[in-house]
Amino acid sequence: MGTQLGAMVREGGRSNVALRALIVVGVLVANGSCNRFQEAWVMNCDHTFPDGTTYDLTAMTRTAGRSDYVGRDKLGNMYYMNVCGNVQEIPKECKALQKSIRSPVYQVRNESYCHWLGVEQSHAWDYIEPGSPFVGVQITYNNGEYCQEGVNRQVKLQFYCDHLGRLGTVGDYYVTQEAPCTWVVTFPTPYGCPKGTALSQGSLFVVAFCILFTGYCGGGLLLNMTKFDLPLGPDALPHISFWRGLPELVKEGAVFTADSFLVKLGRREAREGGSFEWSGL
Repeated sequence: MGTQLGAMVREGGRSNVALRALIVVGVLVANGSCNRFQEAWVMNCDHTFPDGTTYDLTAMTRTAGRSDYVGRDKLGNMYYMNVCGNVQEIPKECKALQKSIRSPVYQVRNESYCHWLGVEQSHAWDYIEPGSPFVGVQITYNNGEYCQEGVNRQVKLQFYCDHLGRLGTVGDYYVTQEAPCTWVVTFPTPYGCPKGTALSQGSLFVVAFCILFTGYCGGGLLLNMTKFDLPLGPDALPHISFWRGLPELVKEGAVFTADSFLVKLGRREAREGGSFEWSGL
């Protein structure tokens, strides 16, 4: 009995040692990770306004393994940002100043000063332009670092509706200062459009075709009027001879296709070139 008890004690001791080692390794890994990445706590990133308009910015949230958004203002100050979440990596300038407040937006000035511009737990959703949901939506983060005269810093992330994705990225726009303690960041994105209004691929094709065709007609018209001195009118349109002959070409193509179909059905003999007339089925 004593032998069995001793064996159980020794086995339990080895289990405790293994468990302690596992805990130590876990703590070390966690500490190493936290030196670079913050907790992956993400707030709810969709919002429905009282008028029923819904936005969903979930796809814009940067999670572990994805770099934070980076912007700058006209003075060269840098901004490190996340959407609906704290930044993944606290700027080294903040760490040097022992500022480790978790924030969705940090400002770094002169590569030495650092400020957090708001906290995730204090935010508000609004339209960029009141009453105009198709312009875009904004999230305002409040309760940032103390600014002046009892006012804390705050930052507005403005997500402009960009159906076609042609307006660039956040890095293409300067961060602006709306007030002494309020900053504004511009995000052009399709996710800034109300949910359910995103264009399908077919719609995008139609829109792109209309834009290109309008540019083609306008550019050709301008060229013919300025370079070839043609008066404003139908004759000044680009390739007008082709467009005037297009209906006849379409008709001949349809007749040829129908005639070939009838030949395959055995209802007509193949023709030896030349033109032919449509006689119906």
